[in-house]
Amino acid sequence: MRTLRSGFLYLLVGIIMFVIAAEAGYLFSVYLFDALIEPAGIIYAIYALIVFGLLMLVSYVIFLYAIFSKIRPGFRQLSQIDGRFRICYTSTTFLIAGLLIVVSGLVVAAIIGAVEERPAIAALGGSMLAFGVMIIGGIISLIGSVLTYVLGAFKLHNRYQNSLYMAAGILFVIDILLTFLGLGGVLTAFVGLDRILAAVGCVLMYMALGDKINKLSTATTTPAQE
Repeated sequence: MRTLRSGFLYLLVGIIMFVIAAEAGYLFSVYLFDALIEPAGIIYAIYALIVFGLLMLVSYVIFLYAIFSKIRPGFRQLSQIDGRFRICYTSTTFLIAGLLIVVSGLVVAAIIGAVEERPAIAALGGSMLAFGVMIIGGIISLIGSVLTYVLGAFKLHNRYQNSLYMAAGILFVIDILLTFLGLGGVLTAFVGLDRILAAVGCVLMYMALGDKINKLSTATTTPAQE
């Protein structure tokens, strides 16, 4: 359970990086719009796009590490104790696949921005490609998120009867719903709210798992049995 707990800590760090990257993405859109009026401003849009791409890449690398090295092994250990957690373990494949698609798209977009000699084409082409792969990768990740985080939180609540798991699961549901609506351009006013809910959910999972670990350390059974 310590492995799973540390995974949610890494997810929290990745979410923070994602939010910072989103701010850079907002600046890019502002500078790109201004460039339509003053073409010389396109250089600022390119700088913002580079910062956005780098920060987004870092956040997704952190997500990949958290899922592949912590979340996936953590649910695998739980599935060996309780078979109901097997679906949470196998569904991490969707998360990893979706994130890899996004990362590869960001890398290609960065290459386009670096080799394209026309700034406007580089900014527009790179942003369109990055947006497209983020949509595709995001949809795949959404499927994995439902089966891993939401279902995992509810199953942990059923097994260990800690209300923090239930609260985290509900926040993950709202997070996924807002993310899905955001992809469709429905709730643009709630940009960033989904990430805040996800961050709080990760904190609750971290606290609940820590509470269980502490109880196990003082019980007669060893942590390895859990």
